[in-house]
Amino acid sequence: MQQRFFRPSGIFRQGILEKTLFSWYVGRMENFFVFDLDLPAGVGIRWLGKEHILWLLIAAAITLLLCIACARASERGRRRIRCAVCVLILLCEANRQLCLLSAGVWGVYTLPLHLCSMSVFVVLWNCLRGGKLSGELLYCLTMPGAAFALVFPDWLDYPALNLLSIGTFLGHILLVAYPAMSTACGLIRPEARRLPRCFACLFAAAVVMYVFNKLTGANYFFLNSPAPGSPLEWFARFLGNPGYILGFLPILSAVWLILYLPWMRKRRKRKAPDEAEPL
Repeated sequence: MQQRFFRPSGIFRQGILEKTLFSWYVGRMENFFVFDLDLPAGVGIRWLGKEHILWLLIAAAITLLLCIACARASERGRRRIRCAVCVLILLCEANRQLCLLSAGVWGVYTLPLHLCSMSVFVVLWNCLRGGKLSGELLYCLTMPGAAFALVFPDWLDYPALNLLSIGTFLGHILLVAYPAMSTACGLIRPEARRLPRCFACLFAAAVVMYVFNKLTGANYFFLNSPAPGSPLEWFARFLGNPGYILGFLPILSAVWLILYLPWMRKRRKRKAPDEAEPL
């Protein structure tokens, strides 16, 4: 396999250095700048292995800390936190594109057309201009979509200590954290009545991506084939391809029920005292 970028010289993996912590570190870092699509077997991350679980714990910790920080900050502080997270999200996406471009594999199959990549621009819009619809899109689509990608990542072929892998994990973590912390501090206020508009946006994008996939052989939005190891594969076993696409509907319905039921109950409790008749 052709190797791209540098790999440490063999002298670092020979002799007495092999018995030292430094040697172990260098050995793990030898794939840090490798972006080949045909990486050798065994160098990637095992799904729900210790490295994957560690990333999930990091995701939970970062999201929780940012929610607490944003909720406690002043209005100016919240603005700074949101802008900082937005910039980091943009840098993570730029890192991904530059890695693929540097490896010579950037093209029609690696464009920023997945839901999470498109969400980067929604985050930018929301950070600069605000808006109820952009906030709702981030809450009902971006946040669960990025969380779904973290649990069922399609970049596990890359090793844990790899620039592309680290940037992709971090980017998705921040895509979860941005709407979560914005909701925690009240800048995003979920409203179930906006869901039809959000679904219309998603459906329109999905139709365009479906046609684009058929014309190019790409797999944006996973509309050509299900994400490996994801629940969509379970639907594909029973419904086939493209029947598995119908599996998005129960998944999306369940996610939205979980995300919006607490808010609906909260609003009903607030309205109950006002609607009660005086004795």
